[in-house]
Amino acid sequence: MPLSEHEQKMLDEMERQLFADDPRLARAFAPKTTPRRNGRRILIGLGAVVVGLGVLVLAVSLPAVWLGVIAFIGMLAGAVYAITAPGGTSEDTDSTDDGGRGGGSGPSAPRGDDGSGSFMRKMEERWEKRAGDDPRL
Repeated sequence: MPLSEHEQKMLDEMERQLFADDPRLARAFAPKTTPRRNGRRILIGLGAVVVGLGVLVLAVSLPAVWLGVIAFIGMLAGAVYAITAPGGTSEDTDSTDDGGRGGGSGPSAPRGDDGSGSFMRKMEERWEKRAGDDPRL
């Protein structure tokens, strides 16, 4: 069910308020772009799987259980390497950007002087007004 224009505006306003109050939290819930698959990484991973499979067949033909275990671990590592994206992006590890505030990770208190706390007060007033107009109660 699509949102009405009024609901969409309220949602946009709430989103802007979230970004203003706590940008780190907003970034944590923001949709992330899917990483591009690296063809070279996939080829290396598949190569490791094929080599591991060959070693596993060799380990079965020889009575060497330990070699089979190593081959299986190598195949598993190659498959994981092929399907995962490289880590360590600077966007995920940026811990110095706290919006110009000093350190705390807790929720910020509403500020009454600059009017940023008035948004929640307005929303609460609207909620109470709707609850009072409900004919089912």
